[in-house]
Amino acid sequence: MKKIAVGIDTIERLKVRQEIIFNQYSKVIHLTRNAPKKRDDLISTGSMYWIIKRRVLVRQKILDISSVIRGDGSKGCEIELDKELIHVIPTPMRPFQGWRYYSSEEAPHDLSRNNNNDEEMLTDELNAELIKLGLY
Repeated sequence: MKKIAVGIDTIERLKVRQEIIFNQYSKVIHLTRNAPKKRDDLISTGSMYWIIKRRVLVRQKILDISSVIRGDGSKGCEIELDKELIHVIPTPMRPFQGWRYYSSEEAPHDLSRNNNNDEEMLTDELNAELIKLGLY
């Protein structure tokens, strides 16, 4: 599933926003109006792919999806996400509203960190340049 990270301009800002959510709810959640029809598939193998500045940059595993009633009495959907942000090959994406499904064939592949977990990932700016040069 792909979703635009509204108001977010870097992966670091997404981390900060999700830390605030985690501190408030003891889990990372994303609220949306409509529930995905492919709920069971998303929970078993799906991820939320975050679009930041028109590029898919990271993903998070989807842990659970549940219906909720909002404070104003309207129905909504709560998507619980794993805390880990997994960097993916930056992929250009046109804007859209809401969320869309990815087929497993078209979803961006994860960027490997080689075998060193402390290795820094490339900056968003450097990734953008690599995309422009066609090196991804």
